[in-house]
Amino acid sequence: MKIFLFIFISLFLSIGCNSKTNINWETWNRLGFVLPNGKSLESKFWTEKKTVLYFGFSHCPDMCPLALTNFGRASLILGEKAKNFQFVFITLDPDRDSPSTLEKYVQNFPSKNLTALSPNAESLVLLTDMFGIVREKVGDGKSYRIDHSNFIYVLDEKQNVLKTFPGGVSANSLATELRLLTEP
Repeated sequence: MKIFLFIFISLFLSIGCNSKTNINWETWNRLGFVLPNGKSLESKFWTEKKTVLYFGFSHCPDMCPLALTNFGRASLILGEKAKNFQFVFITLDPDRDSPSTLEKYVQNFPSKNLTALSPNAESLVLLTDMFGIVREKVGDGKSYRIDHSNFIYVLDEKQNVLKTFPGGVSANSLATELRLLTEP
């Protein structure tokens, strides 16, 4: 029975957590985000640099802090080439992750090249569909958690997905792959 359960869970995760890579430009332009300073994000933000993107939440005990730590470390490893990228964390829990909460949260990670964004409710639905993110609220009250997919996406300036990595990718591996994207 345990083997059957393991196979079922593995199959579910391999099907249910695969990321999508087709981003609809019109849908993308309808998305609304709030920056940590409380201002709305301008759409030109996405066209200025390649984006390294991760979805999570500030109360996450393990996957999110690991991914964001590796974001910061990869940015430091890249050195001067880090200026070609913007590292972005989008919360999957905008109810608890206010802009000010996110501002404090991202200060815990090694990169100063990390932007935290809070999507509005409609945008959250569109994003989870667009990226194939599994997102499920588990528990009640203030102590709930968000079970979610664990992927890092690299987007070009036209929001095409260039690469997808598992959220636990090492900083060295991430930096190596990002460096390759800066070469002509």
